[in-house]
Amino acid sequence: MNNSGSTFFSAVHQLIDQLHADEGANISLAAGILKSQIAQGRLIHVFGVSGHSVIGCEEFFWRAGGLACISPIFDLSLNLSGGGLKSTALERVPGVGDKAVKVLNLDDEDVLIITSIYGMNAATIDAALEAKSRGVKIIAITSKRHAEQTPRDFVARHPSGKNLADIADVTIDNHVPHGDCLIQRPGYDQKVGPGSTILVSCCVQWLVIETLRQCEEAGIQPPVWCSANMPGGDQLNHDLIGSYAKRIKAL
Repeated sequence: MNNSGSTFFSAVHQLIDQLHADEGANISLAAGILKSQIAQGRLIHVFGVSGHSVIGCEEFFWRAGGLACISPIFDLSLNLSGGGLKSTALERVPGVGDKAVKVLNLDDEDVLIITSIYGMNAATIDAALEAKSRGVKIIAITSKRHAEQTPRDFVARHPSGKNLADIADVTIDNHVPHGDCLIQRPGYDQKVGPGSTILVSCCVQWLVIETLRQCEEAGIQPPVWCSANMPGGDQLNHDLIGSYAKRIKAL
């Protein structure tokens, strides 16, 4: 009997259960920060930096049931749409990631969520350091384990050797293991079955749900998108689009 699916699902379930057991306090802290931004009518900025970490940024943005006040940073020079080799090369170059943050002119009243699966490449750290220098509050969704187990002189690292969790005000540990992949198959040195997309999506949606709960508790009406692919969705989203289309470049 082929049990490869069972092995993968079991591994993912264990990590999700551990994530749920460990990260409640950090989710609550981060949600409180987002609630404050929503109460003030401010945008919540999100940067997925590069590679598949962009998926975490996309999971926040223009999502059915998601917050409408999300302003994503999509840097095409770092995204996979610009080429896989190029994305990997540029995310390792100091002086790239900070530019994507700098052009937004963020200040000490802003919040930036950085979704970085591994939390240690040069572009990620430059983005975080630029935001920190401006007094921006940083929420990280990243793997502490991967960053801590990666040598400080590894080629992809920022010259400072810092991890994203060293810089962020609040870190939600996505519980992605070192190297991401979960399944060892006979005859292969490389494991397969990466779990990061599932784990990061769990972090994102848990954070959104907790933010909504805290808003409701405080009597705040958060802006939430309806699915555009269901009857009445466009009509329900109409007023939100009017409110945010000129404020959010990606819309």
